[in-house]
Amino acid sequence: MAFDCVIGHEKQRQRLMEAVKQDRLAHGYLFSGPPGVGAEALAIELACAVNCEYGPGEPCAQHGPRVPCRHCRRIRALQHPDLHLLIPSSSAPPPDRSSGRGEGSSGRANARDERRQGLADRLAEDPYGAPPFGMNDMLSVEDVRSLRREASAKPYEGRRKVAVIVAADRMNAAASNALLKTLEEPPGSLMLILTASRTGRLLPTILSRCQPVFLSRLREDEVKSALIERYDVAPEAAWELARRSEGRLSEALTASSERGSKIREDAFALLECIYDETPLSLFEQVESLAASHREEPVVEKILDHLLSLYRDLFVLSSAGGSQTLSNADRAEPLRERASGMEAEEIEKGIATVEEARRDIARNAHVQLALLVLVLRLRMNRRYAGPQQSPATQAPSRKRPSGETSSHALPAAD
Repeated sequence: MAFDCVIGHEKQRQRLMEAVKQDRLAHGYLFSGPPGVGAEALAIELACAVNCEYGPGEPCAQHGPRVPCRHCRRIRALQHPDLHLLIPSSSAPPPDRSSGRGEGSSGRANARDERRQGLADRLAEDPYGAPPFGMNDMLSVEDVRSLRREASAKPYEGRRKVAVIVAADRMNAAASNALLKTLEEPPGSLMLILTASRTGRLLPTILSRCQPVFLSRLREDEVKSALIERYDVAPEAAWELARRSEGRLSEALTASSERGSKIREDAFALLECIYDETPLSLFEQVESLAASHREEPVVEKILDHLLSLYRDLFVLSSAGGSQTLSNADRAEPLRERASGMEAEEIEKGIATVEEARRDIARNAHVQLALLVLVLRLRMNRRYAGPQQSPATQAPSRKRPSGETSSHALPAAD
């Protein structure tokens, strides 16, 4: 199978391999789809296929009987002179006053380069395990101009220069316009590959000049097999992680880590706080989550987990079996919680969490978005939790049938 380093997406892989063999590659590609399904892995393998010593065609297998050629090895390590990688990074990291780094333009530039190199190293180690980008990680016009200068030269060693722009939907306006010029007048030997999970943030003119390759979510069995075969995860654990991954291998890998466990516990804690009668603990939880989000966008992942909890509550409230739950290991406390909830409340909860998730993705103020979320969920509740007696429960507020629940949130500063 073509591009055997890539998990799933057989049709897309086959189509690209045929284009390589027939020398019918486009100058620009857009690999889009949910994060963590393999867009970066496919981009790197396409760069290998174009420059493989035994090709052009299918690139060297990583673990095949034949030793991979020098081009495939160096491209996968992101160290090939004809591979150019653009990765979003923060241009204004928080200063580290203990070392003096981060103060002044040179300190910011050094910090940005260090962060970008760290992200590239992780991508080289595992294209499915790249960490999520922070709120301030962006692609600047200087990045795109630098790429154009480097790409204008002829290939040093391979057949073709390949530029991979990771998370191209994180370009600012100036960077987008600079990239558009490159797409309109591409150097003859350059192939541009953009990856993006939010194509609506790209200029329509950029979209029109790239050949689209959409990557859907992976099947559960594909995620499970990858976890067992590539990451030595025990079969039972792999199946549980695959069920919770929503078709994203990177999500399964995160969930299997200590960091992922902490994110999941935060989601459970947030659910408990929503049904806790002590508002102070709820506000403290919101403040804590917002503070952690400044370093890394964990709130979006926490809300993803919270959404999966509400979906499990809906399954249990409908007399569904625990074998269909995303959080089957928490079936009993969830069943107890669901026993006093009505389907309408859970449906409202799902819609409310989804709206908050979209608000934060649109750069809403995180702490305010979380606060609005938990207050709306508390207003909708009809059940205050198994630990409370009826005497301590606050009366629920019934929303008039004509009242809307949407809130416009200001963008973050």
